[in-house]
Amino acid sequence: MDKVLFVVDMQEMYVGRGRDKTTYSYDADALIDAINKRISAYKAEEVFYIVSYKKGLLGGGMPKEGTPAASFPAKLKVVSKNIYSKSKPDAFSNVALEDFMRARNVKEIEFVGVDGGISVINTAIGAIECGMKVVFNEECIGTVFKDKANKCREKLKKNKVTYIHS
Repeated sequence: MDKVLFVVDMQEMYVGRGRDKTTYSYDADALIDAINKRISAYKAEEVFYIVSYKKGLLGGGMPKEGTPAASFPAKLKVVSKNIYSKSKPDAFSNVALEDFMRARNVKEIEFVGVDGGISVINTAIGAIECGMKVVFNEECIGTVFKDKANKCREKLKKNKVTYIHS
C-alpha cells in the first residue's frame, strides 16, 4: 500500500447541519461532495478516517466520543473500518496509526477534511516526520484558521508538500 487517503475530522461537530456555522463557516455540503469523490478514487483499504475525541475534561473544541457531535455526517462515504482517533491535533500522536502506516510501508498520504489550519496541518507535519510524502487536496480541505494555514504553507512547501486541486 504505497498511497493512502486521510479523511480528517469529518464529524458532525465540524461539518454537520447542526454545527456552529459562525465558527465553521465553510460550505460543508460542497466539501463533503468533493471529499466523497476523492474517497471513490481509492480502494476501501486505502481510506483512513481520523476522528477527534475530547479526553477527560480537556479537549477544547473536540466532541466527546459516543455523542452525536462525534459521529460522521450521513452524507459522508464511509467505505472502511480504518478509523483512528486522536485527542491532539496530530493524528500521529496515536502510536497505533504510525505503527500501521510503517507496517504497510505507506509512502504517500493525501489529506482531505478539516481544519486546514490545525488538524490537517499538524497531522501532515507528523507524516513528514515519519518520512512520508504529503499531498494536500485544497478543494477538499475546509479551513477556519486561515492565518495558521497560510503561515504553515510555506514551511510545508519547503518540506516538499504537494498542493493539488481535484
